[in-house]
Amino acid sequence: SDRLNTRNMLKRRHYNIGTNLDCLLCGQHVEETVEHLFFHCTFSKECWRLLNISWTVQGDRLTLVEILKAQHPR
Repeated sequence: SDRLNTRNMLKRRHYNIGTNLDCLLCGQHVEETVEHLFFHCTFSKECWRLLNISWTVQGDRLTLVEILKAQHPR
């Protein structure tokens, strides 16, 4: 819903953030999007691992969250 100020979203809204859209958390040459930040970023993956959560399936973010909710009902 474009509520998280990712570099991708800020660029679309014409904020002056320069041309580098790379993820700041992992430092890889990957565009910082919501999907990347929560599901693909190496930093985030390590945080999820500490919570004993792994994103082993592919899909859009809503599907992934629904699967997680089914696996962890609390």
